[in-house]
Amino acid sequence: MAILTNPAGVATGQTTADGTVTTNTAGGTVYAVVTQSPTAPTGAQVKAGLDELGATADYFEFSPLIIFPGVVSFSASGLAPATTYFFHFVHETNKLSAVVSSPSFITQPADVPIAGRDRSRNAIVRGAL
Repeated sequence: MAILTNPAGVATGQTTADGTVTTNTAGGTVYAVVTQSPTAPTGAQVKAGLDELGATADYFEFSPLIIFPGVVSFSASGLAPATTYFFHFVHETNKLSAVVSSPSFITQPADVPIAGRDRSRNAIVRGAL
């Protein structure tokens, strides 16, 4: 049975993140979900793209046909800005591995306009007082 180690997740933008996990086994498929809960879903829930409550996860992806043992990477999108998330991973060969979860990460906050500045032209907005 596959063993997963070194689960990680890092925000790469306001609505995006990268996750990685290391597998010791070639073959099969590695599945990943991103949720807002540190509680790991079951292996079957991860494989189905669900969170620990059985609801649709914030993000779901799988990497079919793992050729070599090593690091498997995922790129999540469609996340909410300034939100705490966790990646949860499972590897299915002939059985589902144990689920491993990343430490938390926080997506970047949404852009907040600066008063008095037009960011699209990076120029001072002049108005009548």
